[in-house]
Parts: sequence; structure tokens; C-alpha cells
Amino acid sequence: MNKERKNLLVFGYGLALIFSIVAIRLWQKHGLSVNKIVLLAVAVILLFITTFKLKWLKPIYNRWMKMAGLIGEVVSTLILTVIFYSMFTIFGIILRFLKKDLLDQKIKPELNTYWVTRDSDQLDSKRYEQQF
Repeated sequence: MNKERKNLLVFGYGLALIFSIVAIRLWQKHGLSVNKIVLLAVAVILLFITTFKLKWLKPIYNRWMKMAGLIGEVVSTLILTVIFYSMFTIFGIILRFLKKDLLDQKIKPELNTYWVTRDSDQLDSKRYEQQF
């Protein structure tokens, strides 16, 4: 079985199962109405198409995947943006509150140079040969 056929089968049967479970659950909770019958009809139609005319599902599947990809890009971008800016904002506020200058960016007029001198033991060539 090729991958495309397997994806279409999983999509068709899965969507039919989800629609039927939602319809039955809503039917149990709120009673029978037109909405639940339509949902069950869509599930039966999907089941029929998946079983007998699988190629009819391909355009629906392709549109569904494009929409899912678009939604995934938007949601992941939003989530990463919120996490990025909230973390840096929180750390920035904490560091400003503690009056920390981790990058040593404050201008100090009493200094002749901002050059940082290192200990001579750090300049040993063996240190560069075994980095890990």
C-alpha cells in the first residue's frame, strides 16, 4: 500500500469516526436535532467515499492539509513570538530591578580602556586541543 493511499484512508476513516463520535455525543447530551443528523450523514458519506471512491477524497485531503499547514505556521509563529518576548521582557525587568549589567555596557569615564585582560594560564595551547 503506497503512502498516499494510506494517508487518504486514515483521513477518511478518521474524519468519519470523529464526526460520528461528536454527533452521537451531542445527541446523548442534547437530544436529536437537524445538526446531529447532518453530522451523522456527513460521517456516513465520508465512510462511503473512503470505502468505495477513495480518489474523490484527494482534493478534500489536499485542501485540508494546506489549511492545517497554514494554521500550524500561524500558531507556531504566535506561540514562539509570545514566548520569546515574554521571556526577554521578564529577564530584562528582573535584571534592571537588580541593577545588573551582564554585558558590561555602562560607560565608565575613569577607565583608560575597556579591554579585558585574561589570565596567562588560559592562553595555553593544550586548552585549544582538548575543547571537550
